[in-house]
Amino acid sequence: MKKNIFIYLFSFVGLILIFQIVNSNKIMLDQQRRLENKQERINDLKASLKEEKRSFFESTYFSLETNSNSIKELDLTKLNIDSKTIKEALLETNKSGTNQNLIPYSKKGGKFLINKIHVINQKWLIADFSDGTNWGELFIEFSVNDKNEISFKLLDHFMYSFK
Repeated sequence: MKKNIFIYLFSFVGLILIFQIVNSNKIMLDQQRRLENKQERINDLKASLKEEKRSFFESTYFSLETNSNSIKELDLTKLNIDSKTIKEALLETNKSGTNQNLIPYSKKGGKFLINKIHVINQKWLIADFSDGTNWGELFIEFSVNDKNEISFKLLDHFMYSFK
C-alpha cells in the first residue's frame, strides 16, 4: 500500500514538473518575442528621433536664436537687441497703425494685421499677415539705430489667392 502511494506521489510530482517545464518554456519564448518587438520599436524610435533632430536643426538654421554669425554680428554692434524685441516692435505696428506702410494690400480695404514673425538674422525677417479673409507674407528688412529704435522696410510681399 505504501508502495502504491509513493508511486502515485512520484507520478503526480513528475506530471507537475513536466507541466512547469513546458509552461515556463512557453513563457520564456513569449517574453523573448516581446523583448525583440520592444527592441525593434526602440530602434525605430531612435531612427525617428534622429530624423526629427536633423529636421529641427535644418529648420532652425535660418534663425537669429541659432545663427552664431548673426549673434556675433549683433554683439559687435553693441546693441542690446534680440529677436523677441524685434518681434515686439513689429507687432507694435499693429496697434499704432504703421503696419499699413508695410502691408501694401491695406490700401485696398480691410484691416490687415501681422500675425507670425520669424527673425532670420540681424537684418531680415519674414512675417505673416491677414485680415481674416486674405493671407499673405512679407519679407522685411529691419535696422536698429544707436538708441535701440527699430525701423522696418518692406523688401517683398506675397498675397495668397484662395477662391
